[in-house]
Amino acid sequence: MVRPRSLFVVLLIAASTLAATGAPDAGASFSGSLRRSPYLTDLVRRTVTVNWATTTSIGSGAVRWGRAGGDCATRQANASKTSITVGSTAEYQWKAHVAGLDRGTRYCYRIFDGSTDLLGSNPAPVFRAQIPRRSKRFSFAVFGDWGQVDDGGDNAQQSDLMREIASSGATFAVTTGDTAYPSGSQTNYGDLVQRGADTSAIFGPSFWTKAGDHIPLFNAQGNHGMNATTLVNWPQDQATATSDGTYRMETYCCANDTDPASYPSDWYAFNAGPARFYVLEASWANSNVGDADLYENDYDAHWTTSRAEYQWLQHDLATHPRPLAFAFFHFPLYADSSSEGSDPFVHGAGHLEALLGEHGVDLVFNGHAHLYERNRRSGRGMPVSYVTGGGGADLEPVSHCSSIDAYAIGWSYSSSTHGSACGAASRPTSLGQVFHFLLVRVDGTTVTVRPTNADGHPFDVQTYDFG
Repeated sequence: MVRPRSLFVVLLIAASTLAATGAPDAGASFSGSLRRSPYLTDLVRRTVTVNWATTTSIGSGAVRWGRAGGDCATRQANASKTSITVGSTAEYQWKAHVAGLDRGTRYCYRIFDGSTDLLGSNPAPVFRAQIPRRSKRFSFAVFGDWGQVDDGGDNAQQSDLMREIASSGATFAVTTGDTAYPSGSQTNYGDLVQRGADTSAIFGPSFWTKAGDHIPLFNAQGNHGMNATTLVNWPQDQATATSDGTYRMETYCCANDTDPASYPSDWYAFNAGPARFYVLEASWANSNVGDADLYENDYDAHWTTSRAEYQWLQHDLATHPRPLAFAFFHFPLYADSSSEGSDPFVHGAGHLEALLGEHGVDLVFNGHAHLYERNRRSGRGMPVSYVTGGGGADLEPVSHCSSIDAYAIGWSYSSSTHGSACGAASRPTSLGQVFHFLLVRVDGTTVTVRPTNADGHPFDVQTYDFG
């Protein structure tokens, strides 16, 4: 394994320290009208979107921003609002499109209702504008299957993991789907105030609030939350427009005796440094399987060669060659799970896996199975794939060990042994060793994938040379 250059490590540590300065201070207080702490999406080219939520007493919204280390209110972007309901509470979801950023530069910002600073005594969050192509070094986080709380509204391992991501130095994050359990509702996402079963599992003060104000997020669609909420909460207007992608509700009817239904269609691409990122949809609703299963319905909706997503991806791959390319989608190419295993409709020749491999996609990141798994290439020219489904939802065991499974860990709540493993992995002995995220570091065409668990310990660190 080639170790990252020492200078790169120093730069990442410095970036982590600076990025974390914008995180909410436990001793500080927001305005009483703020219901969701500001969080970032759509970090594309010279733009970013700032999102937050308030009570309906707020009449206007705006972001004031400037270069970090200077005046954080040099420029202003006005916000638009959407009415939402969280629990039984009517709220406004706000978004403001910030444009004119210098790529790779650090900025700070504050959010306002007229002249009222909604951040109160909290420091101004600091983020980094998207990486220009000439910059070869940056990092991003990957995680999935997250946003679940117990009857009291708690999830200690997810809280620990969000803290690790917040201090990781990642410029942005990408999920592998299934965000906010059990159904991806606005109540499941929640806010800073409401607590309880299935409530505030994302925007509660212990969770994405820790990281979202300085780490923009690109959210992939999963089978939990096949509704319009994902489009409202994670707007990706610029990413969609600049890649000719799709980000809207559409009616699907009626393969495999499924019922006609309106589901999100969300797929797009964006660039960071020397790499192109593909956020794809490979999912289907649990409640509408007809006479097939989730995987076959997803294939018929998205991945036959005549479907819009397949054709868009094929065209974009052919017309946007890059030194590096990464793909993110929910249903896994390969997963050693008895309940949420490998998807036969997307792997192998003539399917999605081969399409990605033929066009030089280097790494694929999947979720769905609530475990960690690193797979070898399934064949010549195929991409390396990871399953990262340990972001906070109840874990699952590794049920068997396939021939390409290089390293896997899982957890059973009912088995007396609890931990399970494959390949080079040791059997985990605690929940905190299985909940995890991936920090992916890019240095030219050298890529290091550094999984880190909720206990703060790295494991199975791998470095690839895709030159």
